[in-house]
Amino acid sequence: MTKLKCVSVVFMAILLLGGCYESDIPLFEPSLQIDKRLTKSWISVPKDSKNKALSLVVRKFNEREYLAAWKDGDDGATVMARGFVTKINNVAIMNLQGIASLNKNDRTFLFFKYDFNKDGRLVINMLSGDYPKLKDKKFKSPARFRKFIKKNIDQEGLFDTNIEFKPADDIRFEIKP
Repeated sequence: MTKLKCVSVVFMAILLLGGCYESDIPLFEPSLQIDKRLTKSWISVPKDSKNKALSLVVRKFNEREYLAAWKDGDDGATVMARGFVTKINNVAIMNLQGIASLNKNDRTFLFFKYDFNKDGRLVINMLSGDYPKLKDKKFKSPARFRKFIKKNIDQEGLFDTNIEFKPADDIRFEIKP
């Protein structure tokens, strides 16, 4: 996946703010139950008036996986992915896999940690491809990848690009082939 595709897949709101780390492998296989707080419609809270709000819909796909769809503004393309959560050091990390096609290059994983603030807003931070120890690094197994994240999870810069979402009225997307 190209850098531009990576950025658009990782919530188009972070254009030009930095790279996201992509991997051919997840941190773990889907094993945790669905976090019901995630399964709703969301709208981003842009930090600056130049940025368009991002619409995000997260739905339960099965007992351990989500279907996520998002769109930048009213004229952006709808992007879809499957996701599941891995916990490392008690930090919830979403493994997000593109599902645009069966092409291997369209099915890489991106990662973000998430939490909810006191107002019930969803706050996400992307795993940074610009983090020096992670830049250009490829892991041979999910176990090695998890070990690296566990060792570095509290390091400044590993997760960056903070995006906040507030609950939104039901959002519907039109999916075009």
